[in-house]
Amino acid sequence: MLSRFSNEVLSHGSSAVLPQNLSDFWLKTIQKLCDDFLDSNFSVDQCTETQDMGDPVLVACIHEVIHHKQRSAGPETSAEELAEKATIYALSITMETIRRESDIDMPPPTLENLLSVDRIVQFGKINPNFGQFLKKACVVTESETPAEEGWFKRLKKKILSRITES
Repeated sequence: MLSRFSNEVLSHGSSAVLPQNLSDFWLKTIQKLCDDFLDSNFSVDQCTETQDMGDPVLVACIHEVIHHKQRSAGPETSAEELAEKATIYALSITMETIRRESDIDMPPPTLENLLSVDRIVQFGKINPNFGQFLKKACVVTESETPAEEGWFKRLKKKILSRITES
């Protein structure tokens, strides 16, 4: 499947991986990969941390966006950063699926803001059901226990702090 994805999507440049630019076939396919990624990393009442990056197609999308943003030879992306970006990309794909299947209006992401926590937070504010989904999936919780802070806890804190801001 990676070869087909490369030929049909990646060969068209970085903007081809933006959720709104994916064909219905690829959005549905990537949505399934994102669902699997989110299901394997997050579950109700069990906030575990993992660095499973998911399917190679999902990883290719993230690398394409990162590569676009770091045209010059910048620092390598750490495993923690990649895991955080995979989560944000998976949620962005879910947001696009929701947009296509409903009458919810939202501005489409750009390559500059696709992997931004702020986009996820803004959508959670205008769509309370999505905000509840983030909480139920243990992506965001009301209270964090003071423990060693990994990438996932930092991501949750970023999202939660911005959701609760007015």
